Amino acid sequence: MQVKVPSPYPIAYGAITPRTTECENLLVPVALSATHISYGSIRMEPVFMVLGQSAATAAAQAITEKTSVQNIDRARFRDQLLADKQVLAWTPPPPAAKKK
Repeated sequence: MQVKVPSPYPIAYGAITPRTTECENLLVPVALSATHISYGSIRMEPVFMVLGQSAATAAAQAITEKTSVQNIDRARFRDQLLADKQVLAWTPPPPAAKKK
């Protein structure tokens, strides 16, 4: 079960928002949709902080746009997260130079 993950992985916005037909305007950043194995790595405090920031940003945007959290403008959402310095894609550091 314990497999080394080679790099951080993204969590889709859809993992914290139920389908509109299930419940409109609900954000669930802590009990998100995940398998029990993946939830083991998701339940770390830094991940919860990022998910909380994402949920708050989505909620604020939904209020501003007068729409549900399921229907926010995803490009605008992404732009705001990047403006707030949230890392959306991990870039590995360059390989260390070999010492002679």
